[in-house]
Amino acid sequence: MDQNQTTREWLDWLTRVRLLLIALILAVGVVWPQYVPGPTAGHYFLPLIVFWITLATIHIILLRWLPDARWHGGLQVVSDVAMVSALVYATGLQDSYFISLYLLVIIVGSILFSRGVAFTIATVCICILGGLTALAHAGKIPRTFTSIYTAEGLRFWFLNNTFGFFAIAYLASLLAQSLRRKGQELEKKREELLDLQD
Repeated sequence: MDQNQTTREWLDWLTRVRLLLIALILAVGVVWPQYVPGPTAGHYFLPLIVFWITLATIHIILLRWLPDARWHGGLQVVSDVAMVSALVYATGLQDSYFISLYLLVIIVGSILFSRGVAFTIATVCICILGGLTALAHAGKIPRTFTSIYTAEGLRFWFLNNTFGFFAIAYLASLLAQSLRRKGQELEKKREELLDLQD
């Protein structure tokens, strides 16, 4: 099977899963604060989710109109990193319940691209998360978090996330590479079987 065809199938599946995930995030963002005390989502949460749904719909339309374009995967990963960053910032940075969404973006990058690109995505995600947190603690951008961490606590939080992001990039790319290899072997066996039948 052609690599472009496989990537297109993954992208088609991921665009649907993205819409489902956004709906789940909306439900969590609306229901969670009612039962669990903590930082609220703020007044940016709902417009952000509506914009993300619009963006996901545009991705679906582009995938249908231009199925052979090679830039779909990169565009989707970049827009997801931007939207997750905006969501994490709007919901309290280090207090946010949505930091783990970065891990999903890294997994998607591992599925669509090579191991090097997966590590690049993990690096970009941790830099954005750390940069936003540093800017908010320095007072350069408005604070969206309620709890104040000590320098040692922030350092531990950042290192913990860095380790998690890179571990997920490594494991997901390892699994994706193994799946690709098995898929190629299966395709080869299928062709051999067809030759034998002929």
